Amino acid sequence: MAEGPESGIRETVYKQPAGKVPTPATEVSGTRVGSVEAQTVLMNRSAADGVTAERVSMEQSAARGIDARSAQLDRSAAMSVRSERAVLQRSQATQVSADDVRMVRSRAGLVRAERAHLEEGSRVLVLAGQAEGDVRPTFDLSGAVAFGAAAGVALAIAAALLRRLFGRGTR
Repeated sequence: MAEGPESGIRETVYKQPAGKVPTPATEVSGTRVGSVEAQTVLMNRSAADGVTAERVSMEQSAARGIDARSAQLDRSAAMSVRSERAVLQRSQATQVSADDVRMVRSRAGLVRAERAHLEEGSRVLVLAGQAEGDVRPTFDLSGAVAFGAAAGVALAIAAALLRRLFGRGTR
């Protein structure tokens, strides 16, 4: 990541959308960090191994793991997102686990949610929970279980055939 004069980590004041009270926040801009822990974390063009906060807002950033009460990703990526509420806009995540998930033009591997709302071309490989909107998961939970069982049986048969064909040692 190219670092510029505004790059780094700094304490700032953040005014939440529709909020009137300024909130202290940790801002990570144009840099890579190991982990960030704060009440509010704002990331812009940055990368982090882990982010733990009440509120996380990411723009053009990436994180291996996010653990937050509220997470908002815009043109960002995460391996794992755990939160009460997660919003992904033009973003990607390997796994999202939240009470409430909203995805707009985003992609995810596994989404576990009490409520998931998918909009405008969002795609999910496996969806566990209630969903609304433009929902077309590749697998739902029961489909994923059936696929896993079928793949396991196929691998066991293939292994047995290979053992029979090539033998296991000399006799």
